Amino acid sequence: MPIIAIIAGVRLVIYPKDHLPPHLYALYSGHEAMISIATGEVLEGKLPLPKLREIRTWLMAHQDQVSYIWREIRLGRYTGGMML
Repeated sequence: MPIIAIIAGVRLVIYPKDHLPPHLYALYSGHEAMISIATGEVLEGKLPLPKLREIRTWLMAHQDQVSYIWREIRLGRYTGGMML
C-alpha cells in the first residue's frame, strides 16, 4: 500500500490492483474514506469535515500527478516516494 502523501496528518494511499474508478484512500485516526481522484467526492467511508476539506483542496491542486501515480501503481511501475 504505497503512501503517496501525508496531508494535515491524513495518510493518502493507493492500493495496487484496486478497482475503478480511480481513487485513493484517506486514513486518519480510525477514519477511512475512499475519495475519487477526478472529483474529490467521498465514494465510501468518512473523514472529519475539516480534514476532508484539506484533502480536497490538496487533491484538486495535484490531480494530474495523483492520476499519473494511480496509473503507475496499477501497472506495477511505481517506484515509491511521497509527494509533498
